[in-house]
Amino acid sequence: DPVGLITFDEKMRASLPARSKRTQLANILALLARQKPAGPTDVAKNLQRTASMLKHKSLVMLFSDLLVDPEPVLKAITQLRFRGHDVIIFHVLDESEVHFPYDGMMDLLEPESGQNLIVDAQAIKRDYLQAIEDLRKTYRTECQSMGADFVELDTSMRFDHALVKYL
Repeated sequence: DPVGLITFDEKMRASLPARSKRTQLANILALLARQKPAGPTDVAKNLQRTASMLKHKSLVMLFSDLLVDPEPVLKAITQLRFRGHDVIIFHVLDESEVHFPYDGMMDLLEPESGQNLIVDAQAIKRDYLQAIEDLRKTYRTECQSMGADFVELDTSMRFDHALVKYL
């Protein structure tokens, strides 16, 4: 089957048209190796753009931390599903974002805005973990209701094992 790739932050940064050639995997891996995180991400807008670019029913896989307002993202996923696309959302978080293994006072840097925030890790741990669980529950429930798959991953997992577990 033809496979393509789109990378984005606030704008689409790179894309490979869908191809079924043997060299496509190497092209995808090379493009991914060149990508660097840079600033804020607009997941919803780019999913909408992707939906308008797809000419045939496709399998759309999104790999994101989804640390954005879920409502517009879920609307974009609904749009993809309405157009007949299969959708799998891979919610990828750093292991520390999932388990929050910190103690004491911390100086946190928000990578997308560059802002620093000094917090007492123990004081916010419970609320933070609850907020992450609530976010995942929202995506899990809403994706299930619209027929999209939602897969939780963290960086402590070997990707191939996580993918095989999902499949």
